[in-house]
Amino acid sequence: MLNLRVLIFQLLSFCAIPLIAQKYDPVDGGFETSERKIQAQTNPRKQQKNLEEWMELNLGYAPAGGLIQHNGGYSYTWLEGWAVVWKGPNEGKRIIKSNVPKDIEPLKPYAATKCVCIFNHEVSNQEYLDFVTDVFLEKMRLMNPKLTFMDKRGNFTDSFLNSLVMHFLKPGVIVPKLKTGTTLGSVLIQNVQDSITKKDMYLHEMLDMGKITYNGIRIFPDASGWKDNSSIHIWGDPMADYYLCHTAYRNYPICNLRQSQAMAYCQWLSAQLSKLSGKEIVVSLPTELEWIQAASYENEDSKSYYKPITNPYWRNEKGSYIANHMGYKTPEQKEKYKDWIKYRQSIIPNASLTKSDSLAIFSQEAIELDLGSIGLFDSRSVFSYWPSDAGCYNIFGNVAEMTSTTEGDMMVVKGGCFRDVGDVLFPGSRALVYTGESMPMVGFRPVVKMR
Repeated sequence: MLNLRVLIFQLLSFCAIPLIAQKYDPVDGGFETSERKIQAQTNPRKQQKNLEEWMELNLGYAPAGGLIQHNGGYSYTWLEGWAVVWKGPNEGKRIIKSNVPKDIEPLKPYAATKCVCIFNHEVSNQEYLDFVTDVFLEKMRLMNPKLTFMDKRGNFTDSFLNSLVMHFLKPGVIVPKLKTGTTLGSVLIQNVQDSITKKDMYLHEMLDMGKITYNGIRIFPDASGWKDNSSIHIWGDPMADYYLCHTAYRNYPICNLRQSQAMAYCQWLSAQLSKLSGKEIVVSLPTELEWIQAASYENEDSKSYYKPITNPYWRNEKGSYIANHMGYKTPEQKEKYKDWIKYRQSIIPNASLTKSDSLAIFSQEAIELDLGSIGLFDSRSVFSYWPSDAGCYNIFGNVAEMTSTTEGDMMVVKGGCFRDVGDVLFPGSRALVYTGESMPMVGFRPVVKMR
């Protein structure tokens, strides 16, 4: 009989497949008919591309001259995985449709003076692991310049793996036997045995990943964030084991980072792009106003669906969701499906669904109303759904995005996440998170500037 964790992971992997290849059309509904032909690849050195080609693949644009405005929003943070008011008389109160007043004043419209060049996607696991691998291999080269890293088939060599374990294994653990893998991720999710405790573990749990640093900053994500925030994900442990390193999640957004780690990635990519172009390219986290400009931009000749003021339920004309967030019901839907809602609320908190639970008594439409938002579980591919007028995928929902704007030791985070209701998916809304805190709901989307 298969282990429950394996079954859960297989289910998650199966559910993820369609969204990696297909996206919702916010105008016509449904999915694209074919896969995205060009996938972003952040490490330009691997792709041998020039700067113009890289920018075409990876960037969205909010041009100068566009009218920038937002319709107010919430100042909030996350408590046990839920969006709650940050300050004021409703402090700590969960934000659900219309239960608290918006506390951020609308922005007076102004004309943008500069073009914002921003990633058209949230930085993915694969892209961040390119950074980690590059830094990691450079450290290994310094330790042993004669070390051979890859064999002719592109697999890590046994000598490299032995050196990895020798220098990075946690104290008290004897060298385990490893198999070669084609990527660092496939190596790290190998199931090996602690020679002392005889306990089966994943290699990344046995290694001291804190030793991988860039400019003195530890850059390996803290995968335990899924467990620490288990209230947002009933499959917390499998996500901690697989989310960062398994190929099923390679195009999912990197998360569980501190602000300093995201900034280290930006510094590394700045160096990569500057080498590629021969010019000084600066990659950084956007300021809050730069992010608002990118999120607010819309073509004059298009009908934008990315306006919460006109599209409060984040669905297109055919009822399909256009952002990965927690869906909520209209008053009419709440009344129509009140029995289903009551039943769902009784089973989800303790995840007690069993074969004996029959959903047949409820309408399929009612069930799909919940499942359609997707946000019940976790993030999705960085190229899910349809891009905004600035060419940006998931600029609202999926994972919230860091900015360089801070208030004391708090950073401003924008866009809302998969665990948020549509009410906080406003350009003006801002989440406040400690700069040294990492969580599954937060990733980042850099801006790129040429000097």
